[in-house]
Amino acid sequence: MIENGRVISLISSAAGLLLAVGSMTVFSACGPKEDGTLMICHNAQIRVAMCGIGLAVLFAIAAFVKSKAIKLICDTAALVLSVVTFMTPGVLVHICLLSNMHCQVRLKPFARGSALFVALLALWDILRIIKENRERGLDEEDD
Repeated sequence: MIENGRVISLISSAAGLLLAVGSMTVFSACGPKEDGTLMICHNAQIRVAMCGIGLAVLFAIAAFVKSKAIKLICDTAALVLSVVTFMTPGVLVHICLLSNMHCQVRLKPFARGSALFVALLALWDILRIIKENRERGLDEEDD
């Protein structure tokens, strides 16, 4: 049977992949201008996709490694990266100013919602690991 922590990490890894794929396809930023050059929000789209790939890799490592310390490091790094992903469109990388542009309507809400979901999963896994370690420590003291 698959353990609870591995399931959380695999779901989180899949969410990271969906973030990467979604930001490049369905929830993409604005298309090219009439002269063929890319708009400024294209950089935000690329960075959100890279963050999604990074999140997927971190959670995949956490899913298949045995060491609780490495799982905790991967989850903490993923939590930080999800905060960076949340802040990427609009704060760290400029996007279009008009409220009806694709980057404002599609990319920004999708990136922020997905990053928040992944951050909550990472936090849940971190708290689960800490709780398991505390319970294990109490059990060892009883012996």
